[in-house]
Amino acid sequence: IFRQEAARLSIEVRAPDINKSEAYFACDSANGAGVIYYALAAVKNVGRQAMDHVVAIREAGGPFRSIADFARRIDPRLVNKRAFESLVKAGAFDGLNRNRRQLVQSADAVLSEAASQVRDRDAGQESLFGAPDPSREVFRLAKIDDWPVHERLSEEFAAIGFYLSGHPLDAYAQSLRRLGVTLYADLLADIRRSSVKATLAGTVIRRQERRGKSGEPFAFVGLSDPSGMFEVMVFAEALSQARGYLDSGRSVIVRVVGDWIDDELKLRVVSIEDLDVAAANAGEGLKIRLNDPTPIPLIAAQLRQPGRGLVTVVVPGSGPEQEVEIELPKRVLVTPQLKSTLSQLSGVAEIETV
Repeated sequence: IFRQEAARLSIEVRAPDINKSEAYFACDSANGAGVIYYALAAVKNVGRQAMDHVVAIREAGGPFRSIADFARRIDPRLVNKRAFESLVKAGAFDGLNRNRRQLVQSADAVLSEAASQVRDRDAGQESLFGAPDPSREVFRLAKIDDWPVHERLSEEFAAIGFYLSGHPLDAYAQSLRRLGVTLYADLLADIRRSSVKATLAGTVIRRQERRGKSGEPFAFVGLSDPSGMFEVMVFAEALSQARGYLDSGRSVIVRVVGDWIDDELKLRVVSIEDLDVAAANAGEGLKIRLNDPTPIPLIAAQLRQPGRGLVTVVVPGSGPEQEVEIELPKRVLVTPQLKSTLSQLSGVAEIETV
């Protein structure tokens, strides 16, 4: 709620940052624009005492210059593995290393180095060559690619409690426009306060099922879209048809009706559809621009699931500034996961949704 109010007031809320955030919420208006840095201690599984320690270390010795520098300076008895992983998932170390999955997989190595440094300090041992270069890594980080965007955001949600750096629906922007989806905030902004009939999209946050006096099941489902969080009521018929779509983290299209009651918008679901299915039926296509033709076999291997999406591959031509567009004959199912996978292939310069 506070994040939505900050957005309404054009105040930017930034992800926690190990070198800029405080243990509690901190403000920065040095450049004339209001900015709030998310509190380190507000990240789940991270205690206030541990983050007071991190901030004190940073203030005494300056900003952390690398993950290794962080490991050398903090006390792992205060910043344990669970806390470190939660900070990584929340984005607190993006300024040092943006590969969150790599850092989570390397948590044991990072904290082992921290424990080693604590033992040396407790024993009063100093390096024969003086203080180490804080930017030099002294342990190996796991060699692994970062999570795809949707998984990265899911991990961020688990650590913070809402989507902060992006939203899973961002990858569906073109499809949502084709499907006539309205943002929840736009419904709230309608000053007429009349009865509502709309198509919304959202990522499921929670589902609470109950039974009415007649014994029929119904559910309250919490959803999130890029403009905020909202709740819809799902009665028995729609619930029985769509229960499989209502797992936490799943994105759906909901067609709703609603009324304003005591200045609160109460929404009831008419129908629910899986967003991937709806997007595929909307016929979203792809234009894949290549630096060279090397990844074409790998791309072909990914384009196997039939759908309605038209795919065009753009390859360099024989002369400078020449390109050749190849429209593939078979239509395929286009999903955010497919786009994320293709964009990470070596030789793929750009993925454009059409």
